[in-house]
Parts: sequence; C-alpha cells; structure tokens
Amino acid sequence: MNEVLLAPSTLQQLQAIVASEKRVLPVGNRTKPPLSDCNGAKLVSLRSLRGIVEYEPSEFTFTTQAGTPLTEICATLADKNQYLPFDPLLVAAGATIGGTVAAGLSGPGRFRYGGIRDFLLGVRFLSGDGQPIRAGGKVVKNSAGFDIPKFLVGSMGRLGVLTELTFKVFPKPPQISSLWIQCQSHRQAMDRMATAASSRWELDAIDYRPDQQAMVLRLAGPESANASIMDEIQANWGEDISELTTSAEFWHSINELSWFSDDALAVKVPTTPQQMLTLIESLGAESPFNLHASVAGNLLWILLDASEHLTALDAQLQALEIPGLVVRGPSHNPRLGKWRSPKIEKSIQAAMDPLGKFPHYV
Repeated sequence: MNEVLLAPSTLQQLQAIVASEKRVLPVGNRTKPPLSDCNGAKLVSLRSLRGIVEYEPSEFTFTTQAGTPLTEICATLADKNQYLPFDPLLVAAGATIGGTVAAGLSGPGRFRYGGIRDFLLGVRFLSGDGQPIRAGGKVVKNSAGFDIPKFLVGSMGRLGVLTELTFKVFPKPPQISSLWIQCQSHRQAMDRMATAASSRWELDAIDYRPDQQAMVLRLAGPESANASIMDEIQANWGEDISELTTSAEFWHSINELSWFSDDALAVKVPTTPQQMLTLIESLGAESPFNLHASVAGNLLWILLDASEHLTALDAQLQALEIPGLVVRGPSHNPRLGKWRSPKIEKSIQAAMDPLGKFPHYV
C-alpha cells in the first residue's frame, strides 16, 4: 500500500498537485483499498473536497463535490423522500460519491433501474495537466457530444480526477417487501430467476444465495400493488415462498458486503446466468468462498476470509475466462481472472490521459 497520501483542501491545491506530480491516483475514503494500491503513484485524497453544491428536489437532480460521503447524500435525499435507486454500496463504511463512480459499484437495485452510469448526468474532472474539464450537464435531457461521464464510471481514477458530479434521483417507493423462495437446485434457481426477470412483476431486485439455494425477490411500490404481485408469485411457486421478515437487514448486509463477515475480502465477478451457474458449481459447497448472486444472475459477489484463497479463485476465473475485481480486503493486484483490453479502451486512455499521468493496468 502506498505510504504517501496528499490531501488538498481546495480545488486550486488539487490542480497544483495533479499538474506538478509525475504520477497521481485519486482516492476518497479508501473503503476499497485494493483499487488504490498502485506503486509509483502519489495518492491524492479528495475527502476534504466535499459538500452538496446544488439540489433541486423538484427537478430530481443534485450536484455534489466528489469527496462527499454517501451518508450525507442519502440523508439529504431522504429528507425530500428521494433516493438513488441503484443501491450505492458501502454507504455505512464511509464511501464517497466520487469513489463509488470511479469503482463503478452498484447494488441489487441495478436490476430494475440500471447501474450508477445510468444516473450520472454530468461531471467535472481534472486532466493530467490539472486543467478542469466539464462533460455532460445538469439536466436529464442532455445529448450533446460524446457521453464522457460514462467513460469515467469504473475507470478507477485512471482517466482523470473527478471533482464534481451531477445525478438524477427517483422518489422513494412507499413500501418495500422481500420474498424468500426456496429452490431445490441451482439450476431451478436460475430458471426461476429468468422467469422472474422476464415477468410483468417489475421486481426491484432479484438475488440468489447459493449456500442456501434461496432466491430473494424485492418489491418496491404501493402496498396494494406489492400485495397483488406477492399473491401472483405465490400462485406460481406455492409453498416454496415465505416473506423475509428481516428484509432491511438482509439488503443492508448485501450493500455493505458484510453478510459473511465485516472484514471479509470481497470480489466482484460480472457474469451471464450460465457463467454464474458454472462458477457456483465449480467452486463447490465446501470451498472457502461465500457467494451471493445479484442482478438476476448477471453479477456474483464472492467473499472470503483470507487472501491466500485468492490464488485458487484466480485460477477458477482464468479457466472460465471471466474477470474478477477485488474491492475489499488486502490485495496487491485487484484484477483476477481473464481481463480483455479492447483497442477502444486503449484509444480512450490515450485521448483522456495523453501525458500518462494516471497509472493504467496492463
């Protein structure tokens, strides 16, 4: 882990640091340590550059500095009965909005409404020479030019230094209910997830807990609508269904990546439902990994209690030719498995960072 941590308190100080240092990597509250471990670069913390700049509840948009903690943003939105539907992760752990965008992390709500990139309207960021650049806008209907903000989602601070972000938000649903659906096999669970995803139920989240062979469905809407949908699901799968009485605690543990243990290593693995089934079966029930499938089979979270198991997981992902990203816990290389670097990615890096100021993965 890098020892040098620079912490500018003003935008001008940040610009001077970015312009003068040979190599820099921006960070927030470092809730995702593996993503900020890059030898040879000075770490620049934006946690002092915080605060909501503008909030228009009637327009369902807000603008904030990148170092603003998600706790502050979520509380401000809640006061107006609004929220970020993509379920930002690690809110209680202290994650910042800039770090969340840079890591590209979305929670179970991504299934219904899309991920963080679908809610990001505009950004301000610094290029490698410290010059401010503005992209996107502050309104929902904005289609001028290239959608540069989308490039910065998941860039892990390696295309520019985010300083200000604008998001759209949604009204909070009046009621949230969750169903626990017991399955007889992983295959049956995958089939049921496909049925649920293509149904007219408009579910808020579709997740799966492999060790218990249980699918979890989240409904968000008016109480009467939720009750009607629950009755219809009950008619489909009968006695396998029960209402999850600990709904809030369950989803909190997913969003905080803490269902296995508070200090577990966490690995994000994007998959197709078939890849997920293959991976679940290949890892096996007796493995040291604790799994949670999300977004109707398109994302697998793997928690483990010791970094020594990362080598075995890396080999499994390599064999299946799928990537994994370590976002929590000690790891000097956050990338596992098979990563592909298309030509367009290299072209974007060259265009966004012509000075080579931000370290890139090879």
